Amino acid sequence: MAFLKYTLIRAALFVVPFVVFLLLGIGGVLSAVYAVVIAFAVSFLFLNRQRNAAASDVSDVFGGRKKVRSSREQEDAEAEDSIDEAQRRADGEGGPAEA
Repeated sequence: MAFLKYTLIRAALFVVPFVVFLLLGIGGVLSAVYAVVIAFAVSFLFLNRQRNAAASDVSDVFGGRKKVRSSREQEDAEAEDSIDEAQRRADGEGGPAEA
């Protein structure tokens, strides 16, 4: 959830200056460049806590520490694995150990 919150804040920090610069008639490319610089500076200076929380969430998910599947999904995956293993044994394939 922290990742989503941080992403939405960063998007807002980009969109608001971008629209303001477009309304001032600066042009699309320069407006985008200025908005990126402002969004980066503000997020770097003021959103350290949110950035760390978002990084922690991402690390938990990709590091295997956070459970991504629900218990129902985990049961389904285990059932599929057991069916697949039974079919491989019946076909004479031993799976990865024999490969």
